[in-house]
Amino acid sequence: MSRSVSIGFVVQALCLARIDARITANFFVRAMLTLAAATILVGLLSDLMPAAYAQDATSGDPYVALRAYAQQIKAEAPRAILPPGDEAALASLLNYLSQTATTAPAQLKVADADNALDALREYLQKQNGTSPAPAKKLETPVPTKPAAPAIAGTNVGSKVCIGCHSEQANKFSHTLMGRLQTQGKVQCETCHGPGSEHARLGGGRGVGGIISFRADDRSRTVEDNNAICLGCHQRGERTYWDASVHETRGLACTNCHTVMKSVSRKAQLKTAFEPDTCFQCHKDKQAQTMFSSHMPIGEGKMVCSDCHNPHGSATDGLLRTDSINDTCYKCHAEKRGPFLVEHQPVRENCLNCHNPHGSVNADMLKLSTPRLCFECHGFGHGQTSGVNSVFTMGRACLNCHTAIHGSNSPAGFFLQR
Repeated sequence: MSRSVSIGFVVQALCLARIDARITANFFVRAMLTLAAATILVGLLSDLMPAAYAQDATSGDPYVALRAYAQQIKAEAPRAILPPGDEAALASLLNYLSQTATTAPAQLKVADADNALDALREYLQKQNGTSPAPAKKLETPVPTKPAAPAIAGTNVGSKVCIGCHSEQANKFSHTLMGRLQTQGKVQCETCHGPGSEHARLGGGRGVGGIISFRADDRSRTVEDNNAICLGCHQRGERTYWDASVHETRGLACTNCHTVMKSVSRKAQLKTAFEPDTCFQCHKDKQAQTMFSSHMPIGEGKMVCSDCHNPHGSATDGLLRTDSINDTCYKCHAEKRGPFLVEHQPVRENCLNCHNPHGSVNADMLKLSTPRLCFECHGFGHGQTSGVNSVFTMGRACLNCHTAIHGSNSPAGFFLQR
């Protein structure tokens, strides 16, 4: 890279108008200079120059390389290149190079710059005699946790809390956690931390080191708040919470659950209908449940947690079972088999043909028949289009192949019975 850039500046130096001002302006001298420049270009490209010249040439300065090569011609074999009596041209060239040694223009070092535009800008600034402005580097801010004030508080009991938060306490009493508090199994400070300093300072959000669980409370991280919940709810369905997709994306327990008031029938969700809690983020799945063929979620016959465990799972998609097919077989047991004649795509994965949340095609198929069948099976049935085609009338391929999920008939090789 640096050698190709230096060659360009050698040609540029020879084309500068200053050469005509400092060297005798006649046709023969310019011809000799052109010949010397051509010789330099050949030497740079072929790497056949002596070690002394190669060292100067690799220094990155075209004027140094040109001066070193001209001195080599003068010291070793000036007549091998210049005709007799024309040593004046070589002397003029050496004189010019010695005068420009300290005023040589800055090089365009593209390899050292972040990009070509920065290199060109720096080069032009050096040519104009201005110092280049330092490049601005965009750095991704690293989120840092503000240092929480170290407040040594003590527990004062829930009665002190209720003295100011009577309205919240009344709503809280109708929740599962509220009933546990009534039984004396938990206290306000079990989750919110010691409240002595909070009460002494007159209360207020965040005053006295109280834990508020608010999303805009920057004194605590999501992990800190979740750890309080996991102190009691670590086992059971939360076993796979660590490293689950929701945990790694920074989801807080309070994004889905509300503790201080009763909204849902169970699980203390933020919405009365469980899927609405999931649809806060999964808008695409909400749209699919409104297609003409869909899971009966909108009808209230099933919810998202019937198939998924939102707190983590050992399988993809946060499924509750070991595989997609096992999840489907919980309701569609008749499709499980085993069958005497298996349909391999069915045995492999139900999602090869179906969209589990909803589709615009019948039976939640990914494509309408016969196009879905043609993804694997060739035509080979004669006429395949038209109003009288068996492939387009009624149920298309299923007009004949009724046992599409598998057959137990000895004559069911083509899944026709």
